[in-house]
This record gives sequence, C-alpha cells and structure tokens, in this order.
Amino acid sequence: MSPPERKSSRPPDVASPRPSAAAPKVVGVQPGAEMGWLPDCVYTGEKFETGLAFFADGLGRISRFSREPADLAVARRLPGQAALPGLVNAHSHAFHRTLRGRGELRGRTEHDAPPAASEAHDRVAARLSGEDYFDAARMAFLEMMLSGITCVGEFHYLRHQADGSPWPDPNFLAGEILRAAHDVGIRLALLHVGATRVDPAAASSGLASARVLAASAERFVRETESLRVYAEKNYPGDEAWIGVAALGVGALSLDELRVVGNYAHTQRLRLHVQLPVLGSGVDACVREHGRRPVALLGELGWIDKRFTAVHGAQLNEDEVKLLGAARAIVCACPTAERNSGLTPAPVAELLAAGAGVALGSDRQAQINLLADARLLDYALRVTSEKRGVLTPDPAPVLFHAATVTGARSLGATGGALEVGRPADFFTVNLYDPSLAGSDAGTLLSNVVFSLERRAIRDVWIGARLKIANGRHVDQGGIVGRFVEVQQRLWA
Repeated sequence: MSPPERKSSRPPDVASPRPSAAAPKVVGVQPGAEMGWLPDCVYTGEKFETGLAFFADGLGRISRFSREPADLAVARRLPGQAALPGLVNAHSHAFHRTLRGRGELRGRTEHDAPPAASEAHDRVAARLSGEDYFDAARMAFLEMMLSGITCVGEFHYLRHQADGSPWPDPNFLAGEILRAAHDVGIRLALLHVGATRVDPAAASSGLASARVLAASAERFVRETESLRVYAEKNYPGDEAWIGVAALGVGALSLDELRVVGNYAHTQRLRLHVQLPVLGSGVDACVREHGRRPVALLGELGWIDKRFTAVHGAQLNEDEVKLLGAARAIVCACPTAERNSGLTPAPVAELLAAGAGVALGSDRQAQINLLADARLLDYALRVTSEKRGVLTPDPAPVLFHAATVTGARSLGATGGALEVGRPADFFTVNLYDPSLAGSDAGTLLSNVVFSLERRAIRDVWIGARLKIANGRHVDQGGIVGRFVEVQQRLWA
C-alpha cells in the first residue's frame, strides 16, 4: 500500500531547478517476472566472483545465482562494473544535513566550539517546519543513496512544533520522514527516540529541548505504538518499520527506562541508545544510579542481540565484555565523531569480545559509509602504529560492518547478496581512476580504502533501479528544494 500523499505547503510561484539532462527511467522487475544481472564480478560475501549472474523474483528478492550459459545470455549485462550489497547506515539524524558547514568555526575562546555547534543545532531546531523537515530528509536520503546506501536507521527525536507545542498528530514529523524515505526510495528503520528530560550528557539543549521532550514514558510508548501501526498499515514491512531508541541514559528516569525497554521487548523491536561521548556523562550516570550506563542497561534487560549502543567512546573493559556476551552491537560514527573531536569506540576489543560493529553517518558532516569504514581502521593504525589491527586483511571486516552488521542492528532484510534477501545492491565502475587496475583479489580493499563516490554508477533497491549513472530521477527537484530550505533557515 502506498503512503498517503500530502500537498506541498510551498508557495505556487516558487520553482525548483530541474535536471539539466534527461532523468533516468525507473527500471525494475515486474510482478510475477524474474530479472537478472551479469556484472563483470559480484561480491558474494567472501570474495568477488566472475561469470556469475544473479536473479530476483517478482517481489524483488534474490531467487538464484547461476553460471548456466542460457541464464548468462538473458541476464542484464553490466559491463565494466562490479556489484556489491547495498550499504546500511545504522545511525542518522537526517535534519542535521542542514547544519553542514555551519558549526566548523572556532569560538571566541578555546572552550566555545561545542556551544557554537549547539547554537547552530538549536537555531535550526527552533525554525524547522514539517515541510522543511521533509525536504531536508529527502536531501540526506538522496545523498546516502548516491553513496551506495540502500537502508538507513533514522534516529528521530525532534517531535514537536517549533514553539514546543505538540502537533495535532503527535507523529506528524515521523510521518514526514517516512514520506521522504518512500519518495526517494530508500529503506527506512525509523527509530523513535524517547526523552522526558534534558540529559546532562547531551551536547545540545536550549531551544531544542522544547521540541524533543515527551510528557511521559507512557505517552511516548502510546505514540510509538500508534506510529508502528501506521507504518505497518501504509508501507511494506521491509520498506519501512519502527524501532525504539533513547536519546541517552540520562534522558529517562530509571522507571521510564524500564517502561520503554519492556515495550520494545514485548513488540520485538530493535532498541538503540546513545551512550555518553564524554566522561562527564558517565559520571552523571554513576551519581544518579550508582553504576555506569552499560551496566545499568544490562540490569534493566536492555542489552541483547537486538540492542545497539551508539558511539561507545567511554566503554571500559567490563562493558565491552557485557556487550560481547550479549552479541549486542555498537554503532560507530567515525566521521561525525572526529568532526566533533571525540574518541572512537574500542572497536578491536569489541569484535574480539563477540560484539558487532556497525557504522552510521550521524550528524551528516559527510555521508560516505566507506569513508567511515576506512577512518575506523586508520584510527587503530594511528594508536597502534601498525596495520592490520582488526585482522591481517581488514577490508572484509570493515565491509561487513557497513552491510551485514548494520542490517542486523536495524532488523533489515538486506546487507548481503544471498538467496531470499532483497536485491539491494550498488555497482562501481571498474575503470574509474580510483579503482582502475584492481583484480578480484584486491578489489574489496580498493573499494573500502580507495573508492571515490563518483565511481558508484547504479543503485538497485528491491530489484528496482533508483540511481542510474550516478543520478536519481528526482535529483534536481530534491536539491533545489533543499537549497530553498537552507536559504530560509540561515537568512
């Protein structure tokens, strides 16, 4: 079922620039039919294979792989291209795309930088309308797809109107995010964020808090359940679904943490929480609860294989062991963390303990999950002064974080090119200067450590072509509308 359409609130005399070239046609498998692809090579999870076609059924799911000459003859030829599973962005704040370039200047004193970034955040939070949110989300989702991301976990916490009063429909902004993702064509795990008080560890408060706080945990749960039912009714289950998140351990009281956690477990929803990025946040949790954040969440039953902790800079050895024993996931956001001058999570220790590591774009300073993957490894190289800290060959581990583990974090069905999974994949131009000369044995390392975004040619989601030759069918309009939003927000 298609989601309900909303009429734009834009003045009719405001025009957006259109694509300068003919927009690519939407191509995809037809209901009841089968569609196949034959790239020069395809990444099957362990290696790149040549001479291999893969096919999707009428539901857009991979039905088989084949080397039979008859199958190779009917598959759609993708010459000069390699196919890889779509990337999964496990942590995103879409409206932060409006902040790019706005918080990079140093303040009047050396201690002004974080408040200056918070001021930019709160300025946008105080001005952003529902239609602005829709346009900003479309821009972020478009950029994700252009970089090979086919599924995103949107950490949605901006719930009220600009003046802090509730919308007539409390899930109005959540609906705008769902609408934006559907419009662009990306898969979406909408992580509905609960907060009833300003977390002392939060980087930003001020004006933003008026748009963030729920009246109570019980009210938050009712709204989340209503949102879950709405998404289930209006979108296919693997296109958009709901998860639960907390803005921070300090954003809810102990009893409220229990209420939210119990609801998520009852509905078998993914549960995410932002951990403190500074030691002061850990100290605040210890003062209130007598224990560190991960230990507290473990006692409350939050931590299991459906749990994802975002960031993790302050994790100690015991917390790493607890997360590993539960097969929980930590989502690292290397570009955003370094942009804010934050310490990365202890990735090597987490993987050794049995925890998963996913990747997120977070505040959209840059949207490039492969760049995040290489930054993750480069940080380990700097601190250890050697290569191969994760494994002798780190590329498969890093690519796994950007695909399979991200999908598990969100409860997504993609993340790998396997029979039964959706045909979500992107192709790269093997003759792009950043990849030229790669062979089957070195291609994945080239992709992870050297790929430039211009090398990404096509993106297919559910066996439907969404990005063709590096361009989205609605790219001109999406970018033009976003430029208008920026002009209004920052005038």
